[in-house]
Formats: sequence, structure tokens, C-alpha cells
Amino acid sequence: MLNFIKNKTNLSILIFYFIFSFSSLLFILLAEYNNNKTPTLFLKQFVFYLIGLGIIYLLQKIPIDYIEKFSIAFYLFALVLLVGIFLVPNNFAPIVNGARSWYNLGLFTLQPSEFGKIATVAMISMLIKEKSFKDNTDTVKLLKISLIISIPFVLVLKENDLGNGLFFIFLFLGLVFLVCNKGKTLFRIYSVVIAGLAIIILAALYFPRLLNLVGLKSYQLNRILSWLNPEAYKLDYSYQITQVLREIKLGGLTGTFAKNKNYIDEQFNDFIFSIVAKNFGFIGAAIFLTIFFIFILRLFNIMKKCEQGNYSYYFILLAICSFCFSFFINIFSTLSIIPVIGISMPFISYGGSSLIANSILFGIIVKINATIHEEYLEDEYYENYEDEYDEAQYIDDSHPLDPVYDNNNNNYYEEEPQQYKRSKRKR
Repeated sequence: MLNFIKNKTNLSILIFYFIFSFSSLLFILLAEYNNNKTPTLFLKQFVFYLIGLGIIYLLQKIPIDYIEKFSIAFYLFALVLLVGIFLVPNNFAPIVNGARSWYNLGLFTLQPSEFGKIATVAMISMLIKEKSFKDNTDTVKLLKISLIISIPFVLVLKENDLGNGLFFIFLFLGLVFLVCNKGKTLFRIYSVVIAGLAIIILAALYFPRLLNLVGLKSYQLNRILSWLNPEAYKLDYSYQITQVLREIKLGGLTGTFAKNKNYIDEQFNDFIFSIVAKNFGFIGAAIFLTIFFIFILRLFNIMKKCEQGNYSYYFILLAICSFCFSFFINIFSTLSIIPVIGISMPFISYGGSSLIANSILFGIIVKINATIHEEYLEDEYYENYEDEYDEAQYIDDSHPLDPVYDNNNNNYYEEEPQQYKRSKRKR
């Protein structure tokens, strides 16, 4: 484990995981202090981070080819978890905040929708990299994508988990832009989405009961109404977000750091950005956002090194979409730019399921990055000895020593010659 962390290639991306883990633990500790609680959640989150780091380490032992092939099994397993919520007794899947979306496993709870999101990302990445998929018409492509996304989407909505349900809509809209070749298709789909959003807002303003008839729950409707008219609901439905905005305002330019205690429910999860803004002010929040942007740019840099159109390329691209969606939706909800949706901030908000799921995404990206670097060193080595290797297809005992990759030292060393037949591994 220590050699894995010390490896410069791994550390260049793992450093962000450590920054996020330290930040999360600090923010959660401040939230518990703010709400006069013992640091129970802090200790639990610390354990979750250790588990997440262990998962990242174990994923480095699995070749990317195997991870790709396992995508189907992972997707089916996630669907089983989502369906199981409706089959187990209520004491194993209780209703929390109006949603039945958690397994109660005693020592901890498990939210299957978090694993459904990353399983869908893996499954879609495997699908759209196939040549047979790329040769399809836009209509066929959308039908295939819709089938994969719609199953977990419907199950998550059935659990009354609207926040994670919106992730699948966002994923679909992003994929429409990615895979469709015709501008007319894009225009039609995005026009329908914009029109749908306009209808929902107008209905919430003038015909709220109509939204109840089409399946929107009362607490979900109240969130929309309190967002549209916060003053009218400041003593009930808007009270929480009003207190959150007050906290952010108290932070000012440099923050108050652990002063002016004020109880806010779910501050360590849905409103964790308010902890950043209050305790570290505008400057601290700006630094926090800058670190996240650097992290995303680092992921784009890794993606650009992948062969365009293969599994690794699409996986990192969709992982970036997943991180950005959750990150900015959480911040926009905290700032009341959009209604409170209830999506945790990746790697920062308290929650074992979200952290473990995002650690799986992160671990696969670390593995992709390590594989790219290993192949680069391999190609560089063989370029230096290209003339010698071109003289014969197989190497005999008179040939210079063969290269062997040393994971610990992140380089190649040479050992006794053996038969050689070069084959480039798939990233």
C-alpha cells in the first residue's frame, strides 16, 4: 500500500483524494461543533475514507480489460440492489425523509442508487465504444442508451429519490450531445427538455395541485414553491435554506471559523458548502472551487492521453460529468440558485455510500492513468532498441537483456532474455 501511494504516477492523482478527505473531515467536524454534537460522524467518515482508499488500492490489481468486462455484471448487481429495496421488510429498508432508498445494515446504511449511478456509467462506456454502436443511426443509439438509463432511473424515482433520479436525466442529455450526429436530433430533444422545465415551473406557480396528480410528492412541491417565493415560506419550508444563506453571509471575506453557532439540519451533507463559506469566507470558498477545477482539468488531461473512442476515454468523460453534476448541483442548492434537491457533494459530504461509490470511480481512473504511463514507458524503451528488435521476430540468448516493468520503482529494469513477441495492451 505504501509503495502504491509513493508511486509518482499514482500520487499525481491520489493527492486530490487526500485533499478532499482532509477537507471533508474538517468540514464535518466543524458542522458537528456548530450543532453542538460529539464527533461521531467525523469518526465514521474517517473509516469510510480508509475503506475507500483500500478499494482504490485493490482496483490497481485488476487489468482495465477485466474491469470493462465486469461492467455488465456490476450493472446487473446494481439493479438487483435497487429492486431489493421494494422486496425486503420495512425494518431493513425504512423510509427516511420521505424516501425509501436505504438498506439498514445495522452498523451502517447502504444507498443503492449511488452504486446504480456508477454502474450505469461503466455500462454506457462499454456500449458506446463498440464499433457496431457507432455505425447505428441516431435513433437506434438513443434507444440503446435510453434502455440502459431508464431502468435504474425508474427504480430510483420509485424510491422517491428525485435528486439521484435527476442524475440519470443529466447523463442522458450529455450522451445525446456526445453520440448524436445530426443537429436536428439535438435541437428537438433539448427543446422538449426546456419546454418541460418551463411547464413544471409554471405549474408550480399557478397549478400546484396538478403536479401532485402527475406524481410529484408534497414535500417536493413545497421545495419548489419555497424556492420560487422564499419570503412566503420563511417560517416553515424556506426556514432551512434561509438559515443556510445567513451562515454564508456571516462568513464574509475571510470567514468566522467555528464562531456563531447555529443549528442547521443536514448541514454536513446537503449544505456542506455553507460550512466552507461561513468558516473560511469568500477566499476559502474560492480556493476550494479552484482545487476542484484543477482536479477536473487533471482528469481531462488523463482522458486526452487515452485512445479516443475506447472504454477508458468514455469512462473518464462520464466520470467527469458525474463529479461535476453532483458538485455544482450541491452548491447551487446551497446558494438557492435552484430548489434544494438533496444531492451530496462528491468526496466532501458525509455519507459512506456516496464516498465508496465515488472511490470506485476514482480508483478506476487511477488504474487507467497508471496503465497509460506503463505503456508510455514500454513504448519509450522499445523505441530506444527498435533497430535491434526489428532484426528478428524472436529473441535468442545472444540478444540484449529483456525489459521488465517494476511497479515499485515506476520504471523498467532488465533481466535474462526470453522469447519476445510484442503486443500492445488495450488501455
